[in-house]
Amino acid sequence: MANLLFDIGNTRTKAAVMSGGEVQEVFVADSLAQIDIEALCRKYAVDKAIASVVGAAPDFERLLPGWLFERFHLLSYRSRLPIKIDYETPQTLGMDRVAAVVGARELCGGGPLVVVDAGSCITIDLLDDADCYRGGAILPGIAMRFKAMHDYTAALPQVALTPAEREGEAETPLTGRSTRASMVSGVCNAAVFEIQGFIEQYKGSFPNVKVFLTGGDAVFFAKRLFFPNFATPSLMYIGLESILNMNVLS
Repeated sequence: MANLLFDIGNTRTKAAVMSGGEVQEVFVADSLAQIDIEALCRKYAVDKAIASVVGAAPDFERLLPGWLFERFHLLSYRSRLPIKIDYETPQTLGMDRVAAVVGARELCGGGPLVVVDAGSCITIDLLDDADCYRGGAILPGIAMRFKAMHDYTAALPQVALTPAEREGEAETPLTGRSTRASMVSGVCNAAVFEIQGFIEQYKGSFPNVKVFLTGGDAVFFAKRLFFPNFATPSLMYIGLESILNMNVLS
């Protein structure tokens, strides 16, 4: 049997199939309606499903087969979780952040740990040594920073990292000697310094804190941050499956 895990973010919808604790396949689309859910269910013998949604949730009752909707869980702050939540406004908490923290906990057995999710925004989240989620920080992501500089100035161009820069095969200089290089230096080095600063502060309180990296820009940061880390693209899916198993019995 397999589980179907939906990650509906700000810009894309992803559906992952997990079986035996391993990701079997990931599908990416602009919307959930574009993913052939019935075909996935037949191919992988899907048993149950869960979704983490940023923003308004789609009509799952219409989009999912009837039998799967009965075995479907929409992740929220009211879900049963393997961790405690200490957050002043849980109703506004992005549950993708919680799922990633739960995934990290599954991999290492417990806190303290920090998850850096480098996507459209960069989120930095703390699970303390009592397995209590304490919140964290939300920062602009790399693409967002480039876009803001272009949109809010008269002359700065729209810049994107090259594949070599994204994969860590090309250095990002500290001192840019062209407008593009200066923008790359400012965006990339500032993001690295910010994350490094957060980690160093957390290390002051939790010397044995474990740091996990995930998200679309995880490879970029994994090659530039100065601390032991675990770069795990499937972190959220691991967390979603753990939460699903607590909320929908097999």
